[in-house]
Amino acid sequence: MEHLYERIREARERAGLSVNEAAEKLGVSRVQIWRMENKTDTISAERLFIIAAIYQVDPYHLFHGTKATTQSQTVLYQHIGEVVSMVEEEAQKLDLKPPPHLVGEAVVEVLRQENRSGAKPSDESIDVSKYQGLVALLFKQATKS
Repeated sequence: MEHLYERIREARERAGLSVNEAAEKLGVSRVQIWRMENKTDTISAERLFIIAAIYQVDPYHLFHGTKATTQSQTVLYQHIGEVVSMVEEEAQKLDLKPPPHLVGEAVVEVLRQENRSGAKPSDESIDVSKYQGLVALLFKQATKS
């Protein structure tokens, strides 16, 4: 089972910060960073929230043990918006008016495929053009039923 100290170290590394950089940003010594990442220092809730903010990680992920990621909700929402726009454009090209649940299914499938590709979350846009065929196929299959 992964422990809080391991998640803190992983979040720092994903944020691209060295121990020295993290110490400087947190206003602590390198030794304190080492202690936080090696279970020799107790971390207050306040410190955990500060760490999360500096490492750009949701504190929930650090505290509850889900895998920490530096992708912000804003970027996630941007990606969802890009996919929704592409799905709607595909529907227009096919001269279809799919029900909302079908649009939702198409968006979810594109995001699943993007996640499976193993691409590291980033601020860059998703190349939605590579999923146009998938969306068209999903819509065509749904209209045949």
